[in-house]
Amino acid sequence: MATDLSYWSDIYKTFKKESICLDIEVTDFGGPISVIGIYTPKPGLIECQTFIKGRNLNKENMQSFFSNAKLLITFNGLAFDIPKIKSELPGLIPDNIKILDLFLFAKALDMPHSLRTLENTFGIERLTKDSEKKRVAVKLWHQYMRGSTKALKKLIDYNVQDTINLYFLAEKLIALADSKTTNSSGKPSVNSQYKFVGRRP
Repeated sequence: MATDLSYWSDIYKTFKKESICLDIEVTDFGGPISVIGIYTPKPGLIECQTFIKGRNLNKENMQSFFSNAKLLITFNGLAFDIPKIKSELPGLIPDNIKILDLFLFAKALDMPHSLRTLENTFGIERLTKDSEKKRVAVKLWHQYMRGSTKALKKLIDYNVQDTINLYFLAEKLIALADSKTTNSSGKPSVNSQYKFVGRRP
């Protein structure tokens, strides 16, 4: 367990500049993907790429982001985002890409593993009140399907906030893992009962 946290901390530091943060929304509970957000951490202006079902959400438009990445940062992505993308867009995610799931990383640190709770714990802000509401993405998509362009804008803003905040959350969690006190064996003091299963090569 301790080795895994240390491993992922090193991987993050090594490939941070070649990473992408990824978050998806769906049309309904169990439904197909409605929006995919991709953020590439870099200095300067924060820009998030958004891909929308029925507009530009296709493998060809996103392939370059995944082909150039060495690390994929998600939140509960191993259970949700990644299987969904592999099912609907097979071949988009390279088999050899490393995946850091912050949900599992936080759980291994004995931290709260709700995204909103973690954001509040670390003081990571959200710019809009809509982005704090649970299950708002599905409601906004349905409103957009009924013709509301305002709802689509809100949905994009919601997804962008989720996606970009993954980078700030990763920074906080990695720093916390690094600062953990060591025990007599020189290993970090973490939850040894939880198996962290982020993808390793």
